[in-house]
This record gives sequence, C-alpha cells and structure tokens, in this order.
Amino acid sequence: MSLEDFDRRQLLTFLRAVDRNLESDAAVVVVGGAALSVAYGVEKRTSDIDVIDLVRGSNADLSNAVSKARKETGLAVSVSPATVTVIPDRFEGRLRPARGLRLRRLKFIVPEKYDLALSKIAASMNRPHDLDAVLELHAKHRLSKRVLLARFDEEMARVSVSDERQLALAFAVAVAELYGDEAGRQVAGAYGVPAPRLKARPGK
Repeated sequence: MSLEDFDRRQLLTFLRAVDRNLESDAAVVVVGGAALSVAYGVEKRTSDIDVIDLVRGSNADLSNAVSKARKETGLAVSVSPATVTVIPDRFEGRLRPARGLRLRRLKFIVPEKYDLALSKIAASMNRPHDLDAVLELHAKHRLSKRVLLARFDEEMARVSVSDERQLALAFAVAVAELYGDEAGRQVAGAYGVPAPRLKARPGK
C-alpha cells in the first residue's frame, strides 16, 4: 500500500488514467477520504481509494486498468476494498455518481454527504483527525444539524460497532465542533455519555 498522500488534482489525474485503460464500463462505490475529495472537494489528502462495491464491470479489468494508470501517471494510488466501514444502515438507497469528472467508462459512485460525514465521525473513534474532513465538508456543503442528528438516531443505532458508547461520544464531539458546545452537551445527555471537552483547534 502506498504511504504517499494525494490531493484531489492527483486523484482525478489517476482516475482519468484508469478510465482510459478500462476495456469495458465499470462502476465502483467509493467511501472515505477519496469520496470526500473527489466528489465533494474536501482538500484533506488521502493515500488510497476505498471501494466497498464493484457495481458493474470485472475485477480483472479494473485491476488491470489501475496497474496501467499507476505506470502512466507515476501515482502509486492504492485502490482496494474498504476493510472497516461504519456507515448509516440505509446508505445504499442514497448513493449517487460524482459529477463533472469527465470519465467515459468509469462511474465513481459515492454516498450522500450525511452518510459520509457519519462514516468519518465513526472513524474518528480511532483516528481523531478524521473529524477534520467532516468540518471541511460542512464548510463547503453545509450539513443540517436536524438531518445529521436524525440520521444518526435512526440509522447508526443499527450498525455493528465494538463500543456503542464510544460511537455516541464521538458523535457528541462532532456535533459540538460543528454546531457549538451546547449542541454537543445535548447530544451527550441524550445518549448518556460525558459531555465533550473540546481542545482548542487551530483556526477555531
């Protein structure tokens, strides 16, 4: 796996090379940092493209196109199945293709912004800096507090996690960062977890 991080411009260069080298149409569902960067313009760099489903096409064709794209571009982007993804229960019904990518054969499909935000909030249980991507997503594509809270309450309770309290606390921290301390305390109270104590963040 590559240890290098890539920005949106590099990811697009790589994806267009993959597209040129495909022998038939392919459609992939992508999550994580690559989905946020490519589809939503989040500037946080990422080292890989996490795929949770190959909707159309063959694994062999996609793998071959990826290998050729690496050689053509010199970008060692890892394209691999997402190993751990916590995401709202009904996200599949809200999937959408990323627009404006100028791809002929490759369809780059991503979750809706609230589903991606909640997935990154869940990831922040183990990688606190993943919350930075959610904050940038909110700055670029405003996340409604009402929708985010409802989505978490209605769908994240159904997903399997090792520590439900830790997930609730990560959500309370995220809400406090996004909407203020009082909103975070209300969420913490609703789920019976300690009120988040936020450290000073650069730029806040």
